[in-house]
Amino acid sequence: MSWSMRVWRVVLHALMSALLFAWAPAWAQPIGSAPEVSIRSVDSVALQGATAILDLTLNIRNTGGLALPLQKLRFQLQFNGLEVAQGVSTAPVTIAAQQQAQVPVQVVVNSTILLGLIATLPPDGMVRYVILGTAEIGQTMLQIPFTHSGAVQLALQ
Repeated sequence: MSWSMRVWRVVLHALMSALLFAWAPAWAQPIGSAPEVSIRSVDSVALQGATAILDLTLNIRNTGGLALPLQKLRFQLQFNGLEVAQGVSTAPVTIAAQQQAQVPVQVVVNSTILLGLIATLPPDGMVRYVILGTAEIGQTMLQIPFTHSGAVQLALQ
């Protein structure tokens, strides 16, 4: 590695450390206090040719001691062990300490996969899910990973 490249790396590291130190009080969360992101409900399932649109409501709980300014959520969604969608929530929301918020999102799913899942659902329509992704905090570019599993009812409309 060249001398100028080493200097650049040191300067970049120092700059990032200084920025994180300066901004830390505004967004710092204790270690292990990632937001709890779960699916509150599947509000609608609309089949449109080869794709299906799922309207979901995510429940986001801030377990930390400070307000959590979420800019964006990026996530992957699995139903019954099958990866069915990737989604992004871009509506910024600030969640007060120890509070929760509901965020609507829309995801596109391959309709063949979704119809296969629906065909094997029990009578109550419940499906096991896993949602995993990252929460982007404020304007800091900090990304906090999250994962959650649970069950939700699918409704075909």
